[in-house]
Amino acid sequence: MHFTFCPQCGAKLGSVPFGDDGRVPWCKACHKPFFDIFPVVAITMVVNEAEEVALLKPKYMSEKYYNFVSGYVQPGEQAEVCALREVQEEIGIAAKDVRFVCSQWEAEQQMLLLGFVARAHKGDFALSEEINAARWAPVAEALALVYPEGNITHRLLEEYLQR
Repeated sequence: MHFTFCPQCGAKLGSVPFGDDGRVPWCKACHKPFFDIFPVVAITMVVNEAEEVALLKPKYMSEKYYNFVSGYVQPGEQAEVCALREVQEEIGIAAKDVRFVCSQWEAEQQMLLLGFVARAHKGDFALSEEINAARWAPVAEALALVYPEGNITHRLLEEYLQR
């Protein structure tokens, strides 16, 4: 979101040079800069002891491709905590050992995606209402089931397989 008016006092924002950031929106009344804000999403590849990954088909995404667990990072929440929370909420699995792997800017939706890998014991899924289907799949086979190259799900799998 790009600020045109001050979110605190409502005054129309001007712009001022702000160090290395160039010109930024500035409120003369509050004496504060207001940088653009955007949603941050945690994408988590859950891997079990059999080297299988949890693949999901959320209702609001592609019917063709599987995805990983994902969800918005809430204000005040650490991204790693969000990654584990979303795994529990979406597939009912308790994950652990979450590790940040990569990030990707999603230009079309104007959001930052943070990619994680987490470990979990293989178990039955307890799907949330927003998930149509889920399955465990061998990591090597999952590449053919997720979004094509250039997508963060594909990138997480590739980086995992290279280790």
